Amino acid sequence: MLCTCTQVVLLRNRDRLSLLWPPVFDHLASIIRGKGIDGSLVAAAAVGLLRLCQRLLPCKPEAAEPLLRGLQLVPSLDPEVAWLNAEVIAVEMLALIQVASVHIRAQWAWASACNLIKMTSVRPEAFPVSLEALWWVVVHSLTPLNYVLALEASVWFIERAALEHPKLKERCLLLLGRLTAWLEGWAASLAGAGLSPEQLVTFSNAKSEFWLYLVEMLGKLAEHPDVQVRSAATAALQSAVVSAEVLGILPGSIERGLKERLLPPLQALSKKVNTKAGKDVPQAETTVAELVRVVSKAMLLYLPQLVQQPGFSSLWLAVLDALAAAAAAIGSETLLEAAAAALQNLLIMLHEMGVLQPSWSGLQHNLWQHTWRTAHKISSNLSPQMLNPTINPARQQPQQQQQQQPSLSLPAVAAAAAALST
Repeated sequence: MLCTCTQVVLLRNRDRLSLLWPPVFDHLASIIRGKGIDGSLVAAAAVGLLRLCQRLLPCKPEAAEPLLRGLQLVPSLDPEVAWLNAEVIAVEMLALIQVASVHIRAQWAWASACNLIKMTSVRPEAFPVSLEALWWVVVHSLTPLNYVLALEASVWFIERAALEHPKLKERCLLLLGRLTAWLEGWAASLAGAGLSPEQLVTFSNAKSEFWLYLVEMLGKLAEHPDVQVRSAATAALQSAVVSAEVLGILPGSIERGLKERLLPPLQALSKKVNTKAGKDVPQAETTVAELVRVVSKAMLLYLPQLVQQPGFSSLWLAVLDALAAAAAAIGSETLLEAAAAALQNLLIMLHEMGVLQPSWSGLQHNLWQHTWRTAHKISSNLSPQMLNPTINPARQQPQQQQQQQPSLSLPAVAAAAAALST
């Protein structure tokens, strides 16, 4: 009853919010964090806090920071109280996101909101409502501040849906396409915004870091035991690889995306094809074939930029190892043919660019010899004789050092990127 009266007083005295909110916040916090307090009172305080945010944020956006601090109180609920009231809290979070998401302009606040959405989803009965809250964020409220958080939450929901909510799995997977499309739309919206040179550097770094994290999360899902999840992840990876050109992703980021995010799952899954270890990953052969296509497409699209990178020799060795692992998958003619075809296309393009020739070396390797040894293991048809016998004079292009930007954490990148949109 006291909680309800407190809320009524606050709502009727909005013009005095700056004076009334601190003691109200402290009062609600003492209930939510208190020991030995009746669970129904604790739940009423948490729900009341969320309802106050719903009512006050639209009319008092300047008070968003102190109001949203209340979101940080809810996770400290007693576990039993949180479990019993998960559905109600999920409903209130959905309402809060729908009416007030435009007023959430701090990264910590979005982190608290996404944390609450995930927290409530643990209870099966609350999962559908929590999913709707996340769906609203992804479809209507994405910003540079919450993009990474929404991506992480989406992966969380996909993994839980695959295990516990199969009927909602497809809807969860649709989030991947929305996240990829938003990145393209955001980049396009700022492409002609007349940014200063410093802002352009921030913009370029932010695009590349967001893209890298997207590829990382999709690569993680590409190893998921569920076939449908893996298929959706590899399809999204195809789109992400193509979008890198439109987005203007830095060549160094594309190199990292291939070497650190795409090649490891390709190699890991290749070792599980038709093995006891692969029993928990049905149809791994299909996923590996899709990943080979993703890697091949990425290399062919961006090879002119990638060969200019100082780390290209290392990347090329990693690509050779990954394709060799796919070709060596037990009892899979499909993967053998896919790896051979992908490598053949890459060899021809490298040769036409003047890179693949007898003088090519790097990382204490004769890359010409190493390349053909690996190629021959994959297919006896892959040999130097497959190239045009009239080899053009070497036109080794100089490796231009890319200007290295200072490495920033994802939260720092997101905050800097958000400033560009204001």
